[in-house]
This record gives sequence, structure tokens and C-alpha cells, in this order.
Amino acid sequence: MAQDARLQAAFPKFAQGISLDEWEYPQEDRAVVCAASLFLRDGIGNVKMTDIAREANVGVATLYRHFSTKSRLAIAAGTLMWRRINAGIHDLVESGEFLRLNGLSRLEALLAEYCEVYVAHPTFVRFLDEFDHLVLAEGVQKSELEEYGREVDSFYLIFDDAYLLGRQDGSIKRVIEFNSYYHAVAHALMGVAEKFTRGEIIPSDDFSAGEKELRCIVQMAVLALGTEN
Repeated sequence: MAQDARLQAAFPKFAQGISLDEWEYPQEDRAVVCAASLFLRDGIGNVKMTDIAREANVGVATLYRHFSTKSRLAIAAGTLMWRRINAGIHDLVESGEFLRLNGLSRLEALLAEYCEVYVAHPTFVRFLDEFDHLVLAEGVQKSELEEYGREVDSFYLIFDDAYLLGRQDGSIKRVIEFNSYYHAVAHALMGVAEKFTRGEIIPSDDFSAGEKELRCIVQMAVLALGTEN
């Protein structure tokens, strides 16, 4: 199916384990998969509900009955994308190599993994940037974003456990308010990655070294914990 090929080309990790021909799913789930593929390829703003209905082979009325607005469908698509990304990160945190690391090295490995995801999947990063603007412009209520938010922060406890382990094993010297640290670093990585997808603006911008900038954020975050207060 052509839609499958586009999905795999645009977002390989998202496509892993999904076969639209073989997987049993309700029609609304098929619509979410098709919406995700179109959003990644064309951008949220360029995709109409009629495009999604046609790709998913469902009626437009059926699509609106299940999701009512494109914003809600974008939330469902974003939730599914994060769930697929998180499945890959689960492989890391459950590996023997990861579990043998000290606390600071676990934090570094986790941050580096997010770095790799953002570099490998610029269409996903572009989606995140567009999604944030959509949510703000449409005034989406936080209650509608609870499931999406859980997927975004699904590894918070793993990060927190790595910090606590580092304090115990001595690899992390600095005592911090971890919730603020986590969100500051997560927002920095995502914000810089999103800027890269928008393109260079001022003469000094050179995004050919974008991956190095992301890795620099990881290094600063790690070094900040490895020193005494």
C-alpha cells in the first residue's frame, strides 16, 4: 500500500510493527495512523479532514463523529507517535548494558537517546512544533492533553530513578530540584531541535552542526550534575 511506504519513509520507528493490511484495528485507529502519516509528510496545517478520510477509506462524517475536530485527531496522532518512539526507548532502559551503568551514565544515555530521536526524525520534530502552535491557537484544554502528556513524560520516573541512583553511588555530586532540572533539559533539547526544522534565519545560523548543538546540551546537563554544589 502506498500509504505504508510513505509512513515508513517519513518516520521509520513509527512504522515499526504496524502493517495496515494485517493489523486488526477499529476504523478510528486506522484514521489515526493515516492522519499521523499525512501530518508528518505534509504538515498539520496542510492536511484537511477530507484528506485523512480519503486515506483511511472512511467517510468524513464518520471521522467527525469520532474526533469532532482536526485538533483532537492531531492529539490522537501525536499520542500514537510518542508511544511508538517510547517503545524504542523501552528497549534501551530494559537492556543489561543500561542497567549496569551508574546513575549519571544512565541519565546521559537517556538524554543521548532523545538526541538521536530528534536528529533521526526531523519530520516528527516539525510535527511537535506545529502541534504546540495548534494547541495554543485552538485553545485546547489541558484535560484533552492528559494522555498525550503521559506519553511525552512517560520516562520521567526512569530519569528520576537514575538521579537518585547517582546520588547513592556517588556519580552525581550535585543536589538539585530534579523536576525543574528534567523539564529545563527536556525543553532545551526539544526547543533547539524544533528551531533546526524551521531553518536558518540570521547569518550566524549554521544548522549543519545541529547534532553537535544538541549533544552540547546533553554534555552541559551531565557536567552540571557531576560537580559539587
